[in-house]
Amino acid sequence: MRPRLPNCLSAAFVACILLLAPAQAQVSLFTQGQGLSPEDNRLLFDSIARLNGTQPARVGNSDTWGNPQSNDSGTNTVLRVFRSGGMACHLVQHHIVAGGTGRDYRLTWCRTSSGEWKIKA
Repeated sequence: MRPRLPNCLSAAFVACILLLAPAQAQVSLFTQGQGLSPEDNRLLFDSIARLNGTQPARVGNSDTWGNPQSNDSGTNTVLRVFRSGGMACHLVQHHIVAGGTGRDYRLTWCRTSSGEWKIKA
């Protein structure tokens, strides 16, 4: 059985994703001293952007990132591809290993009419 994260950690992850690029480096994904470094965050968001930009999106598509300085890493994997509200969407599992601990997050990403990928609430 996969451990469930407290809602505050899931909310923190969503908040990090929604921030503008310059602010991303200032926000840590995890709390209690096991946060991602600014470089980890940059690598994570670059990986998400590459995955979202892969066309066509297919179940099983994935992109990984890793930081040899911090030993933190992750994998983003498309679990489901669908349409919602006229937008192309996919459910992505984000597996993040920070401070030696792995955690999974699942977020739905949809492409807006402007071509920008947004998290669907």
